[in-house]
Amino acid sequence: MPIPQLTDQPPAPRRLLRDVVYDKMFAAIIDGTLEFGERLNDEQLVAWLGVSRTPVREAIAKLADQALVDVEANRYTRIVDPTHDEFVDTIDIGYAVWAMLVERGLPKLSDAERDEVLRVLDARAATFASGGAEDILELKKVNDLLLERAGSSSLSRLWANNAPRLAMLAQRPVANGVFDHAQALAFTEALRDAVRDGDAAAAAEAVRLQPGRLQGWFDAVREAGIYRA
Repeated sequence: MPIPQLTDQPPAPRRLLRDVVYDKMFAAIIDGTLEFGERLNDEQLVAWLGVSRTPVREAIAKLADQALVDVEANRYTRIVDPTHDEFVDTIDIGYAVWAMLVERGLPKLSDAERDEVLRVLDARAATFASGGAEDILELKKVNDLLLERAGSSSLSRLWANNAPRLAMLAQRPVANGVFDHAQALAFTEALRDAVRDGDAAAAAEAVRLQPGRLQGWFDAVREAGIYRA
């Protein structure tokens, strides 16, 4: 057997099992594998995920903290079942927090970091222009970077509590084929141009005002019956 060669690369960080389970459950909520209002059974989740009960319960506790799962002790554990008004409100509040993230983090990016943000936004724009679905993990990396550069523990807590629910409620219509590619493209291009110009105020304003431009999408989501009336 060949002997592995030592490298200067740091070892990949080990991930806690509860985090791996959380990621799988979060992805299943995003794409609709776990449906809104669906009750969660520990034994079924253990069998599905191939882990013990402990990381499953830890992952559920985190999902509950993020308002993605409802837990009523000794009664039920289930995926949330939001109303349409809650969906719209989450988008509105989520984008307001996102705008603060952009406004505080963008001025502190290095040139290389800003180039990376531009790369992601360029790819996002190209995807929307072709009618494709975005890679939300790439956008998450950008927002994680902006959050780190913002250097605010208060904003970090606020984003940690809002971002997962925002992602869930924004992506579920996409998974059901309800999406406004033209509006998403216009928004992404405006954000990209502001980032390229180093204009944090304009970038934040593009994010902050975006929910007001989404009425057509909100109406289409309502008509599709994705959220409760």
